[in-house]
Amino acid sequence: MKKGLFKIISLFNRDAKIIYNSMKQLELPKDQLFIHDDELCPCGSGKMFSNCCKNKPDSGPTNSPKPTKVLLMERMRKSLRKRRLCLHPDQTRCQGDIKEAHALQNHKIISLLASSDNHVMMQDHTKQPIIVNDDPLNSVVIVPFSKVSGNKATTQSCFCDLHDTELFKPIEAGAPDFDPDNEEMRFVYAYKAFVFEYAKQLQLMSILKETFAERPQVSLIPEMVKEYRIQCIRMEEFEPVKNHFDSEIMSGTNNGIETCVVKIPYQIGFANYAYIAPDFDLNGERIETIDDCGKMHRLAVTVLPESNQSYILLSCLSSEEKIYHDFFEQIKVSVTSKVLYYFNLLLPLFSENLVISEKLWDNHSEKGQFGLVHMAALIGTDQFNLSHTIGMALRNAAKNKKMDYSKRGEIDLFQTI
Repeated sequence: MKKGLFKIISLFNRDAKIIYNSMKQLELPKDQLFIHDDELCPCGSGKMFSNCCKNKPDSGPTNSPKPTKVLLMERMRKSLRKRRLCLHPDQTRCQGDIKEAHALQNHKIISLLASSDNHVMMQDHTKQPIIVNDDPLNSVVIVPFSKVSGNKATTQSCFCDLHDTELFKPIEAGAPDFDPDNEEMRFVYAYKAFVFEYAKQLQLMSILKETFAERPQVSLIPEMVKEYRIQCIRMEEFEPVKNHFDSEIMSGTNNGIETCVVKIPYQIGFANYAYIAPDFDLNGERIETIDDCGKMHRLAVTVLPESNQSYILLSCLSSEEKIYHDFFEQIKVSVTSKVLYYFNLLLPLFSENLVISEKLWDNHSEKGQFGLVHMAALIGTDQFNLSHTIGMALRNAAKNKKMDYSKRGEIDLFQTI
C-alpha cells in the first residue's frame, strides 16, 4: 500500500514539476505589464512613449463590452480584407495583383478533400465569432467549423501573382506527387507552412500598433500590454527564420532545412499547415523548445493527403535541429499507430488551419465534433492546461504495455474513410 502511494505521489510531483517549469519559462515579469516612459511607443511611431502616446486621449468610442481578444479578432477580419502585400524578398520584381494564395494547394490538396459542390469544413475566421461568456476577463471565444468554398480555404493575400507562381511551382497542380527525397519539395513545403503563419503574425503586430495609436489608453490595461509584449517576442523569434528562407530564395538554393517525413499508407480526410512548438514528444517527455535566451523554436508542419498515401512533414532550420533531433529519431523508429495517435491529439489544439472533408466531419459523432471545436478555441492558460493534460496522458500511455494506439477516441482525424 505504501509503495503504491509513494509511486502515485512521485508521479504527481514529476508532473507538477514539469508544469511549474513550463509556466516559469512562459511567464512575463510584472514590470513588463505596463509601458515604460523610456521605451519606444507601442504605436510604432519610433518615438519614446513619454513623448508620444502616454498622455494622448483615445480617438473614437472607447467603451466596448467586447473582450479584448474579440476586438482584436474583429480588426484581424477587417485587416484580412484590406491588407495586401508580397512577402517575397525581391519586391522589385513583383508583377500582377496581390492574389489570394492558398497555403494548402487548391488543385492538389483541397480538391482531394472537397465535396461534390467544392466545399470543405474549417474554421472561418472571416465570420463573427461566438462569445460564450461576455465577461471580458473570462470570455470564451469560439470560431465554429463551417462549410467553406475550396476556392477560399486557407487563402491569404501575401504574394503577388508572379512570386506566388514562381515560389510554389514545385508543389502546385501539375507537379508530381510528393517525393520524400526531393530537397526542393521539402524546402517549399516548409517555407509555405512558415510564411503563411508569418503573414498572420505580421498582421497581428500591425493591428496591435494601430490599436495603441487609436486608443492610447489601452496602454494602461495589463492584458493589452501583455498581448503586445508577447507579439514582440514572437516577431523576434520569426524574423531569423524569415531571413534564412529569404537568403535561400534569393540564391536559388534549398539548404539549411531539416525535415522529418511520416508516410501514411492511405489517403486521409484532412489537411493542415502550422508553425508550432510542441510541448511534448510521443512519450509525453518535455521538448525544450525555449533556448537559454528565452526564444522559442518552432516546427513547420504540413499534413497532406494524396490519392494513395498521405504525409506529415516536420521541418526546422538546421541550426535548430539539435532541439528536435531526438523527437525526429523517436518518430522514425515508432510504429505508425503511435505517431498518428500523437498528432491526433496535437494538431486540433495547436493549429487553427485544419481543413476537413465533409465526409470525415460527418463521420465524427456530435461529441467528437464538439471536441474539435472546443480544442481549437483554447488559447492562453486553457490551452496550456490541456497541453499538459495531454502530456500526462502520453506518459501514461507510454508506460502501458497493453496500450492500443489505434484507438484514438471520439476525435479521430486519421480514420480511414
